Amino acid sequence: MSRKSLKFDLYDALGYLVYQVSGTIRDHIGRELVRKGYPITVEDFTALVLIWDQDGQPQGALAKKLHRDKAYVTRLVSEIESRGFVQRIPGKEDGRKKRLFLTEKGKNLMDEVTQLVAGITRFAGKGIAPDEMKNCKDVLRRVLQNLT
Repeated sequence: MSRKSLKFDLYDALGYLVYQVSGTIRDHIGRELVRKGYPITVEDFTALVLIWDQDGQPQGALAKKLHRDKAYVTRLVSEIESRGFVQRIPGKEDGRKKRLFLTEKGKNLMDEVTQLVAGITRFAGKGIAPDEMKNCKDVLRRVLQNLT
């Protein structure tokens, strides 16, 4: 019995391209964080940005935004808390639900590190017209919206 197989070009697949771009940008950021001596990983940075954007959010909300399970995020937050960048405060309604706040040390770190990351993303967009980059981001946001 013969079967027609659908040719799938992985290298032209949206998911693969997004995965490759994301991984490459994360690699660049990670190398620069190490090179500059910052005591955080790319994953730490992502969590810190999300906390910075919504100071006081519940830890469970952070897990959803990171697309990680609660146990993973508990470990991640414990690590960045031990370095003094984040503080967990029990929720008013339910003390078991921890709310996350950036400390002054965390805010100072983020002021520096976001400049570094902004430089890397500018470099990644070198040679791409601003309107093309805006269109690319708009399309990716619509794809994300379609999938969520």
